[in-house]
Amino acid sequence: MSSNDLKSQGNALFSAKKFKEAGKKYTEAIEAGDEAADPKGLAVLYANRAACRLSLKRPMDAKTDAKKATQLDPTYAKAFARLATSQDALGIYSDSKESWQRALDALPKFDLTPAEETQKAQYQAGLTAATAEVGKIKNTPIVGTHAIMVQGQGRMPWDHAAAILSRLRVAPTNIDQLQSSAWVIHAAYEEFMGGVSKMNELHIDPITDQMRGISGVRSCCTYIEFSNLTYPTQAIVDLTNGIMRDSRVIHFTDNEFISKYNKQMMLEVSVHKPWTEAGPEVVIREALARQRDQGWNSVRPSISCTVRAWIMRAVMDAGLRQRRHDVAVEFLKRTLDVLRSLRETWILVPALDRGVVFDKTFLFGIQHLYIDSLMKFYTSNPSPEILEDLDKESDLLIREVDEELRQPRSQEPVDPGFISSFYIYPRGQAYAMKGFSYNKRAGLKRDRELSRKAAMEYLKAADSFPQDDEYHSWFLNVALGNMFQARSFTLRELLDVMKRIRLSAPKAKDIWEHSSLSASGLWGILEGVGDQEKQLRDMLVQGTFTMDSCVAAEGL
Repeated sequence: MSSNDLKSQGNALFSAKKFKEAGKKYTEAIEAGDEAADPKGLAVLYANRAACRLSLKRPMDAKTDAKKATQLDPTYAKAFARLATSQDALGIYSDSKESWQRALDALPKFDLTPAEETQKAQYQAGLTAATAEVGKIKNTPIVGTHAIMVQGQGRMPWDHAAAILSRLRVAPTNIDQLQSSAWVIHAAYEEFMGGVSKMNELHIDPITDQMRGISGVRSCCTYIEFSNLTYPTQAIVDLTNGIMRDSRVIHFTDNEFISKYNKQMMLEVSVHKPWTEAGPEVVIREALARQRDQGWNSVRPSISCTVRAWIMRAVMDAGLRQRRHDVAVEFLKRTLDVLRSLRETWILVPALDRGVVFDKTFLFGIQHLYIDSLMKFYTSNPSPEILEDLDKESDLLIREVDEELRQPRSQEPVDPGFISSFYIYPRGQAYAMKGFSYNKRAGLKRDRELSRKAAMEYLKAADSFPQDDEYHSWFLNVALGNMFQARSFTLRELLDVMKRIRLSAPKAKDIWEHSSLSASGLWGILEGVGDQEKQLRDMLVQGTFTMDSCVAAEGL
């Protein structure tokens, strides 16, 4: 079948809103076409497939297709518009601003048809919106823990953890001490700051312009030699390892953090040759080809750099500057897509060959970040589809962690926080996300049984964290709220949870007094639970309730 016939079939499917099927037809048409003989015809096919992928909410792959279309035909206005649309979806507003302008420039200057007038209005609106977003980003203070860190020097969770661990390392006396959250946040901080230290070693201002096409360098796995100087190339590895151990470690160490990070990424891209401009589909295809043609030593660092850059992009957009949780969801989902697909293909390949990013623990770290981003995305943009994805990924994470924990363990010693960071905490977060999902559905349906299920999931989440982790007390508190909403828990059960909060909160405050969650009023809320407990115990003494009474919040 000819490329034109396949294109016509794709157009019909697109008109019928069968975007997945239409995309497959456009792919067949691209494969049947001749780029050398008909570049403009191929540009239309790539732009059409980009439209399918935008409709399927795959902006990374859409961006790749639209970019290809603009390269094949630099006069094709729709291709630039679709490139701009995908860039908007990914929060790349400085690029989308340029693409919208290119789309406008590609339209005729005079005697526009009605369709072209409509396009012009759409493109101008896109340009205006992108320009506004660029200005907003420039004028928005960076969001993060930097301000807290400046005011709380020496009092951050990792500082308290270091002091606690100096005692625990000498003589840990019980399992609670070995499971302390101090081990987790301290190890996360050590990894994160290892990355920061490497970024601080990098002084490439005089050679920044040369880094884009760097050649004639000697490199090893951790350093690159250029102009008789050596520069670290594993900073992004350390940063992402720390973030996946515990994302609460993220903070700006100085006002030049982003500038240093960008220079570091430029260096690592030049060395490791990741797929910086490609979507997941291209990454998977080209990674397989590169491994086949160049071997593991070539492809392993390329894949690692690619997925770690995506993780950092998710973190930057969601937590440090723009609060773009939709962008974080997209980058983390595509990271999982790439790693899951390649891991399945390379399932029999030794772990040392394919690399640590294919280890289950690494995947659990990403899944942990992903479900957290899904939850935050739902909070700002509630939709049943997001909640369904959250349920699916949370159930999958719990099941996979449980399966891994049933496997025989290696006898090699690991730091006490490792199991918590990559198994127990992710599973605990997954329980919390199931509780969140039940809670939101309970609110929509006014269903007390769903509130009961939410409470039970939050209790499991709380039990996944040590008593000295703020999440333990917080999830107990959220469970308590759902218990009151359910109206099916006895006073005995309510008081038990309140007592657990009362006993655990001071332990958690010893480490987490200055955290993002505490800045939201955590300790005041938990003190309020103490007041509530006293009120209930007084009412019990007065005979208002018995231990077997089911109590609602309105009854207090």
